[in-house]
Amino acid sequence: MTPIRFAACALALGFLAPAWAINKCTDADGKVSFQDAPCAGEGEKIEVRPAVQGATPIPPSASTAKEGVFGAAWQRKHYLQSQGVPQARAAVERNQRECAAQPAEVTTQSGPLRRSTIAPGTLFAQDRAAATAKDRAACEARTQELRDELRALEEELSAL
Repeated sequence: MTPIRFAACALALGFLAPAWAINKCTDADGKVSFQDAPCAGEGEKIEVRPAVQGATPIPPSASTAKEGVFGAAWQRKHYLQSQGVPQARAAVERNQRECAAQPAEVTTQSGPLRRSTIAPGTLFAQDRAAATAKDRAACEARTQELRDELRALEEELSAL
């Protein structure tokens, strides 16, 4: 037999699920015995398959699994201490600096307003005031969002 045919036969036999027949025999006295040969009297045939084929490993439950020294809780705490909270504080401070750098209310233009005296693209004082108020409100809302995120991170850190 060539090596290729031998390998093909071995591979084909490897895929077949082995099964053995065991006979459970009961004699006239009521004694039960197991044998591979068919029973002479009363008996039944039992199919036996290896347990490995149908066995599925059961993962350990989360409550019994212990977290190692550098487990998920430690990693999260370390991240919050070293990066999460400091970066959130820096974001709040940066936003406050940007809000403070916005121009204050625009002074009104003196003199009569005519088409000839207004530069192209110039806004009236009321429009500028409304735009400035809208920008300030958006800036304050963003600052409050950042503060809420910072507070949530600090609470999570204190819980760990």
